[in-house]
Amino acid sequence: MSTQRTIPRSAAPQPRQAARRRVVGSGSPTSPAPPAEHQPGIPAVAKVGASGSCVRCETKLAGDILVTRDGKGNPICLPCAGLANLTVVPSGDVALTRRAQWQSGRVAILIGWSPRSKRWERRGTLVEPWALVSAKAQCEADSEKRNVARQRASERRVIEDREYRALFRAAVLRLYPGCPRAEATDIASHACEKHSGRVGRTAEAKALEDEAVRLAVIAHVRHLHTNYDTVIDANRDKRKSRSTVRGSIQEVLAAWASGRAAPTTE
Repeated sequence: MSTQRTIPRSAAPQPRQAARRRVVGSGSPTSPAPPAEHQPGIPAVAKVGASGSCVRCETKLAGDILVTRDGKGNPICLPCAGLANLTVVPSGDVALTRRAQWQSGRVAILIGWSPRSKRWERRGTLVEPWALVSAKAQCEADSEKRNVARQRASERRVIEDREYRALFRAAVLRLYPGCPRAEATDIASHACEKHSGRVGRTAEAKALEDEAVRLAVIAHVRHLHTNYDTVIDANRDKRKSRSTVRGSIQEVLAAWASGRAAPTTE
């Protein structure tokens, strides 16, 4: 039974009814078995890994052969699952993937196990060959237009990031008027650095919530206004080291909050 897939309208081609989407994956000897369903109603598919046989046609399976699985974890080969003769669209080209997926009557999601993140991750999309050919033609036809749009979006993000850092700096000075202006700039730049995973990239910080700003200031003070780095180098205990310098941090924060300069670190 077919289900309707939700695809962004910017993906281009007109919608057509398609078969139920499935997930295809590549495993490793140390990865956990993929789930029977990727999400409700969408079966998961992975490399068979250890040798076995399709529970429907009894074909011998081993190594890199892709299979789906039933509710008990038994492998089912792709021909028996109705997923034979599909071609892979590698992850990375969003427009190509969306357009090919939109047009293909049969679709599967190629996933692989990531030892680093310890989860199954998307590696590509399996579609019918004719759908990929059509999608490539469409992407070639409007590639220049999409390149211009990407460039404009990139420039817009640079401006937005600059404005966000300025707002974060202003929030630091609002909470701690005694903080030197140069240090407020450094705090905002460090905390808000893209892809850093630091507090400045959290939703709370982007909403300029006081606690998120305070945490960024504390991190700055810990490293620049206390002997924390020396302490942790000596004992290699983060919790103990932070406890050791907590009093010094509070002194600096109290001074800055009242509009005074920070006490000199001995």
